[in-house]
Amino acid sequence: TLGAQQVGPSVLLAVCCLVGLPSNIAVIVTITRQWSSKISFTVKLMLSLAVSDSITLGLVPFGIYSLLCGWTLDLWACRIVTFLTYCAMYAGVLTVTLMAVHHYHTVKSKVANRHQIERLQRSRLRLLLFGLWGLAIVFAVPIFFTRGVQMKRGLPRCQRSIDSVFGKVTILLFEVILGFVLPFSTILTSYCWINKTKLREGRGDVRKRKARMRRLVISIVTAFFLFWTPVHIINLTDVASTLTKTSSPAVYSALKTFRRATGDLSKTLSVINCCVNPFLYAVASGVFTKKKD
Repeated sequence: TLGAQQVGPSVLLAVCCLVGLPSNIAVIVTITRQWSSKISFTVKLMLSLAVSDSITLGLVPFGIYSLLCGWTLDLWACRIVTFLTYCAMYAGVLTVTLMAVHHYHTVKSKVANRHQIERLQRSRLRLLLFGLWGLAIVFAVPIFFTRGVQMKRGLPRCQRSIDSVFGKVTILLFEVILGFVLPFSTILTSYCWINKTKLREGRGDVRKRKARMRRLVISIVTAFFLFWTPVHIINLTDVASTLTKTSSPAVYSALKTFRRATGDLSKTLSVINCCVNPFLYAVASGVFTKKKD
């Protein structure tokens, strides 16, 4: 029997897919139509984020069907769908991180040497984008070895399947560190430095455009942090429940109850983040120009 734990997240996921996928595709089309050698690197990063969000939302129907009916496809389909989802997730994390780092270097170059950033070759910036997606693929590789189809509450589920306690804890911590701790430590460091820096940004129209771009980037980073934090809280809950399964049955039972009640909802919140970004772009639509940041 379907309960609120399955129906609620399924409805939210369906709404996210219906609203977010067309919106992200619109962002992709808008940016690619403006594509030129003069388009800013930040806007290229926004394109990368829109692509990763579109991949995530495009795979949402598999998640909805799995929640409601169980995973009826084979093992390899489970691994491939999850692999693509994790690729998109890591690409999104790395893109948001690179946005903050690039913003930091742009500000720093104006303080130390305003022409320094212009000496970077465009080919190197393109390599950063390709490297970003390559790194995301590498980070997602463990999915092929740790995903399986198991029975859960009477339905087959595509989920993490690791027998070793050490292996499970290692994979979970790997996801938390690479998907949350390191990226957001980098982001916070970048913006702490930026907030301490006062800039003179030239003419009024240029200053307004720069301020609008800064607000957009900060909004994207903040939204990403808010919507992805619950996922990693669940990962840490899984770590704690794995370590206390035999030593503290009462603690383990409490953690598993919390996990069952909030696990699917936390994943749904991370998908909602994919719908938020296009609306942030729309609010700051003036940044989609061919001028360099």
